[in-house]
Amino acid sequence: MRTICEPLPSLKEIQRWILDNILSQVTISKFAKAYVVGFSIKDNARFHLRQKQVLRIDVKDFFPSIKGQNVFHIFKNIGYSAEVSAMLTGLTTLKNCLPQGAPTSPTLSNIFMNRCDARIAGYCLARKIRYTRYSDDLTFSGEFDVGKLISFINMVFKDSGLLLNKTKTKQMFKHQRQFTTGLVVNERINVCREKRRKLRQEIFYIKKYGLDGHLIRTEEKRTNYIMHLLGLSNFITHINANDRDALEAKEILRKYIT
Repeated sequence: MRTICEPLPSLKEIQRWILDNILSQVTISKFAKAYVVGFSIKDNARFHLRQKQVLRIDVKDFFPSIKGQNVFHIFKNIGYSAEVSAMLTGLTTLKNCLPQGAPTSPTLSNIFMNRCDARIAGYCLARKIRYTRYSDDLTFSGEFDVGKLISFINMVFKDSGLLLNKTKTKQMFKHQRQFTTGLVVNERINVCREKRRKLRQEIFYIKKYGLDGHLIRTEEKRTNYIMHLLGLSNFITHINANDRDALEAKEILRKYIT
């Protein structure tokens, strides 16, 4: 579970100004695919298609691990005085770390990870390993010694005050389902079959019983139910524009929007 700390409107407005006028000017690693304009989980997954093995590594407690002193050094390195950097740090941190929900936190996390990304990318490029990072989710693919790679990542993380989340480390071979950031990458990028099957099942019941008849059976609220399924079908077609079941679902569900 992640605690979302939504800032008050006045503070949020200030944070958006800091994001737009200061942080957005800082160069982000090309290996970072989250919180970057023009990139999505689909772009992240594309780098790992049709590989012999895929390794996913997760940073434990990512935002809380980025402390006030780290944020202070970010603003200091941009060129602000110690006094201004301290003020900006106070405006963008909560309880001495990056808060979930602040508009500045995602970009600050990417800036903080620039050095880690550079070190990891250098290691990977020298060994022809594919590497991308989507927020706290690191993905590697190709042919490599997993033990040596994880040992190196642990060293890089330790130097930056981060910890590897061992429970979310997963190695996937070609004969297994390989996925990253929720997308399957074995032969082509696709949404996992469980989500696609769930959508097909719900549309089947709507066609069989009618929407109202089906809702009586499920006790779902009409508007929430429709928007949830529409969101799922839109997500599937974003990943695969030719998914016939999702396209049919969108056509059916739109009829019920009043």
